Amino acid sequence: MRTNRFLLATLLPALLVSGAAIAQDVPLDVELGYRWSDVTGNDEMFKSQVNEREGLQLRSLSYGLGDIRGTNAIDHFRIDAADFGIGPNGLFRLEAGRTGYWKLNASYRMTDFYSNLPTIANPFLEKGSLDSQHSYDRTRTSVDVDLELLPGKAVRPLVGFSYSRYAGPGLTTYHVGQDEFGLDQDLKEKDTEYRVGLAFDAGPFSGQVVQGWRSFKGEETLKLSPGAGAGNNPGTILGVPITLTSLTRTSTTDIDTPATSAVVTGKLGKAVRLTGTYVRAKADGEDESSENLAGNLVSFDILRYFKTLAEQTSGTSEALYWRGSIRADIHVSNGFDVTAGYTRRSRELDGYGLVNDLYGSTTTFSGFNTGDVTTILQSQTRMEREEDIFDVRASLKLAGPFSLRVGYAENQADITVLNDPSEVVVPGGQGGVYDRKVRTLDGGLLFKLSGFSLGVDYVNQDADNAVMRTDFLDRERIRLRGAWEPAKWFRIGATAEEIDTENDGAGYGLDGKVKTYAGDLELGPWSWLRVRFGMGRFEADNSIPYRVPQTFQTATSIYTETGDSMEGGITLNLKPFTVEALLRHFENEGSFPYELDRARVRADLEFSKLVGIAAEWDLDDYTEKNRSYGSGADYRASRYGLYLRIHP
Repeated sequence: MRTNRFLLATLLPALLVSGAAIAQDVPLDVELGYRWSDVTGNDEMFKSQVNEREGLQLRSLSYGLGDIRGTNAIDHFRIDAADFGIGPNGLFRLEAGRTGYWKLNASYRMTDFYSNLPTIANPFLEKGSLDSQHSYDRTRTSVDVDLELLPGKAVRPLVGFSYSRYAGPGLTTYHVGQDEFGLDQDLKEKDTEYRVGLAFDAGPFSGQVVQGWRSFKGEETLKLSPGAGAGNNPGTILGVPITLTSLTRTSTTDIDTPATSAVVTGKLGKAVRLTGTYVRAKADGEDESSENLAGNLVSFDILRYFKTLAEQTSGTSEALYWRGSIRADIHVSNGFDVTAGYTRRSRELDGYGLVNDLYGSTTTFSGFNTGDVTTILQSQTRMEREEDIFDVRASLKLAGPFSLRVGYAENQADITVLNDPSEVVVPGGQGGVYDRKVRTLDGGLLFKLSGFSLGVDYVNQDADNAVMRTDFLDRERIRLRGAWEPAKWFRIGATAEEIDTENDGAGYGLDGKVKTYAGDLELGPWSWLRVRFGMGRFEADNSIPYRVPQTFQTATSIYTETGDSMEGGITLNLKPFTVEALLRHFENEGSFPYELDRARVRADLEFSKLVGIAAEWDLDDYTEKNRSYGSGADYRASRYGLYLRIHP
């Protein structure tokens, strides 16, 4: 009801002034209707992937007053809205102002996030249960407002405000006492930013400086889910069943970040343009959590059974980031342009953490009562990363139908990690001074003549060192694209791309290859008919070793996929009647095999220049091909919509 009330509050002002809009020949376009939904199979999977619900929907709204200079306060006004009502996405945008005095841009966005994937991170999947313990149902709402005073003047004050809220319930799991337990989760996050600034134009120079103050506050509450006290792993440890009777945990985060940004552009004659930018942000954060639990549990760290656990954690962090750059765009001659730039960016992280655990009613594995046990962990770490980036690129129009593009970039990173020995679990490799240089060479050649185009792009990157396990030493990308359009009613195109990533150094073993192929065809032999057809293939083969946390042994993570897609569409424009149909099929083999079929039909009928109706039908048919757990994750969803269109 709250969403529908907002929908009506958004729509009614436009409808009330529609009479004046018609009289003044002002554009108004409204599409409002109702959507029905019919889902068979796993509704949770459908909501996680599509989440198009049944109910009243404002599909689109546009209304504007283009030139009303007879008023004193405002001389242009426009509002746009889309997908309000049953979501899962909603947008409202406002533009207004008075020439030479002020200009306002404001927007509101709403997005629903839902995830309950029964075949992902489900410890009971092999037993045939599709009850996922990892899910969430949350909504993000955001508001952005920017006001410019004295637009068009040499000096213009700027004022802005942004607000974002992300909140909702969820389910998660928690490992304690040598077992894993299901928890109910409630998350609330709020992000607020105020900003002021100044923009200027002074002959060949222009730019702006903006100072912002950002505040982030988050709170997460966890508690034991009903019926989850037995844990995910049945059985006993040393003859004792592991159970949890209660658990509550609350965490709060508070971060303040002042941020400064500046950009200045200057023209030197007609051939050179220089642009300088600077960004600086310094975040100070505090994090606290409190946890209390009770049950029959085991800790191998203290070699004890225990009945209760009270944990208090606190942490502080500081993060300083700044970036400065200068870029020159040079027009050398007709068809020959060069751009070069230098960027230095720096990031510093400094954190302190304190964890205090009180294990209550402990006994040894032999049954001896030892009372309470307290453990304290204190750590302080610091990381510094500085990067110097230089790049130069040139584009050249060669003789005839050929054009060439070449570029070179170099990124020199210096990284320092100072780790506190008290937090080191596995010795070695967790601190030190590192440097990494990445060189990038790229180029492209394009041939274009008489409706035919053929291009090739190539990028080669090599690094002298790897700091993180996922860092590459060599990476190559090659892309081919071509198209032929001999007439306005005929077009055919194709693309192919391959990316190779490798790091064969000792202890890394990163190897990955991704290939994509796609082609499309469009035919429009008559003005009332348009036909489209496309095909594609995606292939991925990636592997990297990892450490098994329980045993610290090495295993290999392998990810392989082969996906084939096919789609076709047709548009019939028989005014005042229009029909558009689309059919898509996607099939994937490999680590996550599934099939997805999608169909869509929309028909529009214009009764007059003022009023029309539209009818829609959408179908999603999803099937997972791993049948070890049956067909419980499959679904078939149809949606039917009927909409009224008003566009005087």
